[in-house]
Amino acid sequence: MTRRARALAAVLSLVAASTSLLASSPAHAQRGSGPTQSTPTRSKRVGPQRGQSPDEDPQQGSSPSSRPASEPTAQAPQDPLAMPEGVGDRIGSDYDGRPPSPEGSVHRSFFPYYEERRGDYRLRLVPPLYLEHTRGLDPATGATTPETDRESLAALVYYQRRSPKTDADVLFPLAWRVRDRKNYVYVLGPLAHREAPQEHDNWIAPLLFQGKRADGGYIHTPLLLTTAHWGEKSAFAIAGPYFRDRTLKDVDWGVVPFYFHGDNGNEDGARKTYSLVPPLLFFNRERELDESRLTVVGPVISMANPKRTVFDIAPLLFTINGKPESGGVREFHYTLFPLFHYGRDPEKSLFVLPGYLRRVTRTADTLVTPFYTHATQREKSASLTMVGPIAPLYYRNTDIDIGYSALGIFPFYYGSHSPKHTTFATPLFARWESYNVSRTHWVFPTLVFGTDTKGWEVDLHPIVYLGRSDRSAHTVLAPILWDFASPKGRTTVGFPLYWRFADTADDSITQVALNTLYRQKRTAGGLDWEFHLLPLLSWGGSPTGHWWNFVFGLAGYEKDGPTTKIKALWLPITVAGGGSAQAQ
Repeated sequence: MTRRARALAAVLSLVAASTSLLASSPAHAQRGSGPTQSTPTRSKRVGPQRGQSPDEDPQQGSSPSSRPASEPTAQAPQDPLAMPEGVGDRIGSDYDGRPPSPEGSVHRSFFPYYEERRGDYRLRLVPPLYLEHTRGLDPATGATTPETDRESLAALVYYQRRSPKTDADVLFPLAWRVRDRKNYVYVLGPLAHREAPQEHDNWIAPLLFQGKRADGGYIHTPLLLTTAHWGEKSAFAIAGPYFRDRTLKDVDWGVVPFYFHGDNGNEDGARKTYSLVPPLLFFNRERELDESRLTVVGPVISMANPKRTVFDIAPLLFTINGKPESGGVREFHYTLFPLFHYGRDPEKSLFVLPGYLRRVTRTADTLVTPFYTHATQREKSASLTMVGPIAPLYYRNTDIDIGYSALGIFPFYYGSHSPKHTTFATPLFARWESYNVSRTHWVFPTLVFGTDTKGWEVDLHPIVYLGRSDRSAHTVLAPILWDFASPKGRTTVGFPLYWRFADTADDSITQVALNTLYRQKRTAGGLDWEFHLLPLLSWGGSPTGHWWNFVFGLAGYEKDGPTTKIKALWLPITVAGGGSAQAQ
């Protein structure tokens, strides 16, 4: 305990003693015979008091015989500096485990060695042969006590310490003997031994490392490629190609790469095991919870559970058999790839041969061959019949529930009908109609015309395309005329002589016709436009003026508000509105 902690404990003890004395002072004052000049007269209440009977004398409770016979006294603690139990945990401490600085006068002597002593501290020194440092001596006589802690260094190679908790003898670097409470360590060169309650360690570095603990231990031999450690919850070991890994009751072990085995050790009905032998292409797995088993031996695969068994010889033979007696269904499936497959269960059956497929369920029946296909669904409310699916000749599809029917005799006729649409097609004419939505006609060889709720369209592929949809329209006479119009603008191309692009957002137009160019654009004050007869003349106007040029400015004139300019030999000259005439 540090001096700071001891001083704080003494203060707390004194405060406790003062509190006891103050608590006893009123009783002592009541023993006086009456009031004094410095003490006010104490008023006495008249009548029965709480806790008294009505017949009891009111003055009886304050009689001298009812008061304590002796005054309470405060006992001083035996060790005023001792800290009460639990106080150190509440206030904390800066104690670092080292004894406090020694106190008292210093005594020195110089023969036969230098010695310095102060309080419980002593230093002996014969440089550089011997050094000794001691604490815990008797401050009065300098004799050793049970708390003495002595450490010394001789010839710079031998270190010795003796203390109540720690002993050490070290002949550096060959031999070590160290005691730390009940922990003992012995080292002699590469040999090491440690002992402690319920554990020990033995080392022969770098050949062997072995140790034991209360719930396990370890052993390592690097040259033999062996290592192992074990405990109550887990263990792991490697010895060459052999390994074993345990977590509680779950164990995995093997000899790499020849054999692997695992067992989770569950005893509550959920046990799992596996075995793997890679050189033999063998694998086996068992699960107790679902009573399943899987075994693989080369291409042979066998699986079993309470509901079915599976036996395969990949990739040729595949079989499945149900177990109705143990909760499964009555089923069987056999496949001899690619020649044959047959499977059956209570809900469906499937039979497959090269060029033949037949599938039957409670509500559907499907037959597929290269020359004839027939299928029914929903207890024959829908049916499909095709003759010659490879080269289609006859097609028939009906669905009574939705009122749909289709008939095709290829290549002469196809027709379909439903509550929403109708279709009629021949080699020369076809018609498609979605009731109240659209209608389209096709006439041999490439004429298509139709209408819908938004407009109409007529196409003669690949030359003529005419149509309108809402407020948009197009006209195409390929490859000469292209015209597309919409509320946002219009594009017209008379290839290759005429090009016109208009944008309604700013009323802009760009038009090219032969060697003429016309451009316009809406501005804040009006319309800004220009016309070019390339390469001779150009003229234009704006809300504030107008201009003209000959041969792009060989000669020209421009007026913009109060400013007037002329051009001569492509040089602009201001003649009005800009001061005196000057070349710009």
